[in-house]
Amino acid sequence: MTRTRLALILAGLVVCTIAFRAQTPAPPAAHAFTQIAPGVYSAVGSGTSNAGSNSAVIVTQDDVVVVDSHMTPESGRVLLQEIKTLTDKPVRLLIDTHFHYDHTDGNQVFAPIADIIGHEYTRSRLAAPGYMQRGMLGDLLRRETPLSESLKGLKPTPPNITLDDRMTLFRGDREIRLLYLGRGHTGGDVVVYLPKERVLCSGDLLVNGIANLVDGFVNEWPDALEKLKPIDFVDVIPGHGEPFKGKERIDWFQAYLRDLWTQATALHDQKVAAADAAKRIDMTAHKAHYPAINGPGVNPVAVSRIYEVIEKRAE
Repeated sequence: MTRTRLALILAGLVVCTIAFRAQTPAPPAAHAFTQIAPGVYSAVGSGTSNAGSNSAVIVTQDDVVVVDSHMTPESGRVLLQEIKTLTDKPVRLLIDTHFHYDHTDGNQVFAPIADIIGHEYTRSRLAAPGYMQRGMLGDLLRRETPLSESLKGLKPTPPNITLDDRMTLFRGDREIRLLYLGRGHTGGDVVVYLPKERVLCSGDLLVNGIANLVDGFVNEWPDALEKLKPIDFVDVIPGHGEPFKGKERIDWFQAYLRDLWTQATALHDQKVAAADAAKRIDMTAHKAHYPAINGPGVNPVAVSRIYEVIEKRAE
C-alpha cells in the first residue's frame, strides 16, 4: 500500500468518525433547568434521573447557592455536574429546606465543597442515631429496589450551619432570606426568599399539589402558610411539581388541611381506628383544586400521623 493511499484511508476514517460523532445524540440531560429570574433556576429531574425532589440554583456574583440536594448521592452528583452548563462559578452553599431524604441524601457530595445550611430541627434529625433505620428512608432501605441499592453508600450529612427563625445572606447584589414560619410539613421547614427577584423556594411547605403528610403537623400547617401571604413574591419554586405563580394555592391547601384535621379529629374522638378513619374521610370537596382526588379515602399513614399529633406522640 502506497503512503498516499494509506494517508487517504486514514483521512477518510477521521472524517467518518467526526461524522458519526456529529450524528450521535448527546446523552439526555438529567435536569430541566427553567430560568425563573435572571440567574435563578428551578431544577426539575427528568426521566433520566430519579431526583426525587426539585432543586433551585441561584447564581450570585462570585458563586452558586443550591436549594436541596435530591434523593441520592448520585442524583446530587449529577446536579452538580449539570450546573456547569449554567455557569462556571463554584457551588459554595447548599440550603436544606427540611430533613426528608428526597431533599437531603445528596448532601454528602456537596459537603467537600460547600457549607450546608438548615434549620436546627433538620440538623437534629439528620444527625440522630438510627436516622437511616427510621421513617420513610428506613422503609425504603428495607426493600430490595434499584433506589435502595443506590443508597447503600449513603452517609447522612446534616447542615453545618443552622438557623432558628431566620437568616439573611448577602452574596454580591443577591439578598437571600431563609425563613422558618412554624411547624408544617416537618418541625423545621425553611423557605428561601429572594426579595429583589420576588421568588420563593417553598420546599414542601407548599407544593404543586398535596404535600406528603407523614411528618406533618396538620393542625399548625395552615398557620405557617398564613405567614407566606404578606411576603412579596410572584414566582414559586416548589419542592415537587412545576414552578408556578401567585398565592392562590396557599388558600387551597389551607382549606384542605383544615378539613382533613376536622374530619380526622372527629373520627379520633369517636374511637375510630386510624385505618378505618382513612377510608371514611371524604376530601372530594377539594377535587377542583386537586384532581387526583377520585373519591372518599385518604392515605392511612397521614391519618396515623394526625392521630399521633392529637395524642401528643408526634416527634
